[in-house]
Amino acid sequence: MRAAVLGGLLLAVVGCQAPDPELIPDERLQAELGLTERDRVHTIELRTGIGEVAEPDSLALPSGDFVQFVSTDWLVHEVRFELDSLGADARRFMEVSGQQASPPLLQRDARFVLTFEDAPPGRYPYRLAGNRAAGRGVIVVPPPGGR
Repeated sequence: MRAAVLGGLLLAVVGCQAPDPELIPDERLQAELGLTERDRVHTIELRTGIGEVAEPDSLALPSGDFVQFVSTDWLVHEVRFELDSLGADARRFMEVSGQQASPPLLQRDARFVLTFEDAPPGRYPYRLAGNRAAGRGVIVVPPPGGR
């Protein structure tokens, strides 16, 4: 039902345009989470350099999209949203959805997938922990009509 509603909303927004091929969920996400080609999944790659690194470290996306954090190496990575830095609505959204922190991502290609369906506009800063110095990043959900 959610995918049908989301797909309908996307059609209303983008008309007859083909989905962005870079945002189409891969076969694994389609099989395991029931996502469709109409869902939009943004990827943030996690790796270890001098410290923990997220690429990109800043991402803007509309409410309703998905984000996947993907480990690109064999080292441990954890994503933890900074609840004290979130606005009240964003904090409540993260707590109610149970998405405030990832489990340890222990191997290459391990994923932490979040949905921003019904996410209130705002900044969602996060910290990365793992084998090196902590890293940081932010996901921004702009107000409707903004980018």
